Amino acid sequence: MSPDPQPQATYTPALLGLVWSAMFGFSAFFFSYSTMVTIAAADGLSTVTGGSVLTTMMIGVIVAQPFAPWAGRVFGFKASLLMALVLQFLGQLLGLFVGPPLLALVLAGLCGGVGFGLFVVLANAAVPGTTSPGRIGKALGFFGGITSLAAAVGAPVGLWLVETIPVWIFRVIVCACLLLAIPTVLKYVPGRSPRRGEGDAGDAARGSEAVGVRSGRNEKRRLRKVGRRAGEALGLVLMLSPFLVGMIVFGIIVGFGPGEDVAVAALFIAGMQVSAVIGRFVVGAISDNFPPFALNILGLVLTAIGLVCAVVSYGAALFVAMLIIGLGLGAMQSASLVMAFASVSSPSRASVAWNMNFDIGLAIAGVVGGLGFTYLGSSSTFLVCALVLLFAGALSWIARTLQTRNN
Repeated sequence: MSPDPQPQATYTPALLGLVWSAMFGFSAFFFSYSTMVTIAAADGLSTVTGGSVLTTMMIGVIVAQPFAPWAGRVFGFKASLLMALVLQFLGQLLGLFVGPPLLALVLAGLCGGVGFGLFVVLANAAVPGTTSPGRIGKALGFFGGITSLAAAVGAPVGLWLVETIPVWIFRVIVCACLLLAIPTVLKYVPGRSPRRGEGDAGDAARGSEAVGVRSGRNEKRRLRKVGRRAGEALGLVLMLSPFLVGMIVFGIIVGFGPGEDVAVAALFIAGMQVSAVIGRFVVGAISDNFPPFALNILGLVLTAIGLVCAVVSYGAALFVAMLIIGLGLGAMQSASLVMAFASVSSPSRASVAWNMNFDIGLAIAGVVGGLGFTYLGSSSTFLVCALVLLFAGALSWIARTLQTRNN
């Protein structure tokens, strides 16, 4: 990754190299994600056990993400990204060589989950440094579109592979994907960056502290910093709340289908996923020229319209409703990511917040979808999701208005 991208350059070699690594890193994870339950069943374990192992892997993803910025500061982006890929690689080896099936799956899931949790945050946080300042939105849209495509393709391809070839060959293929991600990390991602305060400026600061800086001043500075971070965190929570609800909607449709008594549900789900990738590309491409908050609201409205249409639609009309939902969700993904980077002082903190909302939304979707489809039915569940999405949008609008007035 080049620290000084060319003026007005978007698709720099550094960005393309980072996208290459992310493409294979994401594909490897979703190969594992989509096949965890199938491999468990092939090993004689129940579906409930396989689902529990999958949940354990996702917990590993979520728990690891807040520690990614610390790893980047201490070890540098290059070493941290390599460590994340090695953890995913180790997970595949453990799944291949550990004897007891349940233990092998748990260890593979935890290592792969922790590795992916670190990788996704660090890779997202590295994007702004690979492109010109005025092209960050476009770069994030390109990065997000490719990684979303890797996820959309990786899940069904992984499921097809594991049902077609022996599991050990499947794990070798996943390992090969991870190995393909390494060369561009080594070439384009810088090593340890100097910490703030190191070098001559750091020596001068330490000398100044030795002769005149007192603990009271440091304490005030620390309190101001804590207050600023708390304010950033609260604003980010409200700002990303529509995105969180959107990811719940996404998870419900992927996990439970587009509705009851829908034949060939996979076709509808695939259409929504492809549409989401298109929406993410398009909004990312224009987010440097249009306010990302407005684009996020546009995505929210499209998603709500699609959910309402899905309640009263059948056949081809339902497929169109899924396409509308996908466009809205893709728009929200790109716009909310750009908003996160623009709203907080640290790219790593923005990446953590966005990715945790993404994964927590998918985790909540399992509970909400199960209860909703069981007790309310798909139509009522979609209507409730649309209402909650609009409510979250209203909260983010109020928070944005208050922030604008204060500034």
